[in-house]
Amino acid sequence: MLTRKEQQTYDFITRYYEKYGESPLLRQIAEGIGIKSKGVAHRYVEALIRDKKIKKLPYKHRGNIIDQKRISSSLKIKSFGKIVAGSPIDAISDKDIIELDHIFSNEKCFALKVQGNSMIEAGINDGDWVIVEKQNKPIASKIMVILIDNQEVTLKYIKQVNSETVKLIPANKDLSSKSYDTSRVSVQGVIVGQIRVY
Repeated sequence: MLTRKEQQTYDFITRYYEKYGESPLLRQIAEGIGIKSKGVAHRYVEALIRDKKIKKLPYKHRGNIIDQKRISSSLKIKSFGKIVAGSPIDAISDKDIIELDHIFSNEKCFALKVQGNSMIEAGINDGDWVIVEKQNKPIASKIMVILIDNQEVTLKYIKQVNSETVKLIPANKDLSSKSYDTSRVSVQGVIVGQIRVY
């Protein structure tokens, strides 16, 4: 059972996390619940951790995170059926839920904004955002983020030609594949999602 101030602290952390996507600092918590002492705010936070309302992430400057179930609830979108990008059809509602928490709360994931048109036939256009999960091994048929010569980052399919050579393959019929010595190429991640803002 939380005290009034502990509940107030939990509510503030929750609102802050949902607004900014990160936990507040102790100073911000103290200000948010109307007290001056960071030490007292720390005591409330520790009580929430003991009560398993929040958990503490090690080695993080902003180390507290609210209940994962509470986070996940804000990262789901209801599906209201299917739409055909061709002839009109009747809209049929269903009860599917699109779960987004794996993408947006996974510490292994990060976002990159796409520049260029080399992957347009895979549905990735210039200006899109791709969600990348960190991965250092190539995956067949997956679009990978690849670092070339420790300088240039590109989005391509990758194919192992032999033990010394890999081929980077675009999804654009107007562009050619390029082969590289394996020592020049390192896989940084795999595409797991995409965002397009209109």
